[in-house]
Amino acid sequence: MTNSNLIETLDQFQEEYERGIGTVLPHNPSKQASLDNIRRYGDGVGDYNPLYRDVEYAHTSRFGDITAPPTFLYAVTLGVIAGETGAIDRKRVSTRYLPVNYAGAEIEFIRPIWKDDTVSARETVGETQRKTSKRIGSINFNTGHVVFTNQRQEQVATIKTLMARYQNTGGMLEYDRSAKDQSGQPEQSPIEPADPLVWERERRGNNTLYWEDVLEGEPINSLKKGTYSVTELFLFTHGVLGTGRSARAALQAEGSPDLGGGGRFDEEHAQRRRNMPGQFDFGPQRVCWLAQIVTDWMGDDGTLRKLHASIRHPNVVGDTNTVHGTVARKYRSGHDHFVEVSIENVNQAGLPTAFGTAVVELPTKEKR
Repeated sequence: MTNSNLIETLDQFQEEYERGIGTVLPHNPSKQASLDNIRRYGDGVGDYNPLYRDVEYAHTSRFGDITAPPTFLYAVTLGVIAGETGAIDRKRVSTRYLPVNYAGAEIEFIRPIWKDDTVSARETVGETQRKTSKRIGSINFNTGHVVFTNQRQEQVATIKTLMARYQNTGGMLEYDRSAKDQSGQPEQSPIEPADPLVWERERRGNNTLYWEDVLEGEPINSLKKGTYSVTELFLFTHGVLGTGRSARAALQAEGSPDLGGGGRFDEEHAQRRRNMPGQFDFGPQRVCWLAQIVTDWMGDDGTLRKLHASIRHPNVVGDTNTVHGTVARKYRSGHDHFVEVSIENVNQAGLPTAFGTAVVELPTKEKR
């Protein structure tokens, strides 16, 4: 059964979206940062840092207890609804006409999420801006503003989410994902299993990194994520977002028998409705990777304050990903000492599919 009230054009979508700017959405998701949920989140993003999952280890840290990874926020909500549809009835917006992709986030981390905190989110519809892409054509970049609070009514973090809405091209958008040899010819990339990389990962841990010991321009240890597989997509979907089944009406509206992972598991749906080359990831999954390389580098005594991430190209099943980072600058602000790190996720073709900057506060050797 078709819905004759569907919004079919980007211009109509923009007009109706703009009417809802400033609206606080009625949904108010929350999640308890129980030890099980924190560990499940780590399983979903491939972060096995003992600071976030080993009780005995955490008790010896400066926190004295388990805290959640900073991006545990995404286990509460991806924060995408305001940017996807604003205050419009979501039943009226379909990828049949208007696909949507995650484009990035600006995150400010205000205070730790402690074990057993209950974190809630409030989402407000933000501004929209029309731009043009050579690959897609006209795009509306829509903004959602999310505020996270704990059960003590303390503000934990904020996220400004950017979503890209565009006209359906009717097929997948091509882009070259091939690795090249020295002569520039395509070559077959070896599959690098992600599972061993989780266990082999070395972190700074409790070896304190001091601000004085950081050098501008120096690289930080790369974070290998291996070849993206359906398993990695499944782990993020169920480890971070939780389980859930799609209603029959939703399947019919999106023309798919399987909307697991928002349609990402359905290759035909990914190609025809999302214009992707194949099964693909959640954009926030790579945001979590960008955060992880930084938290691994800064160690237990550093504090991630801000993360600005841009998602520019798809990450498709079969792509091999490595996250790189470089110290961009170090500076003081009052009595506090900060380092800005440039980070990017690169695939087997050498294409940066996601990049950003992180601001870290580090301890100092100065006596106060």
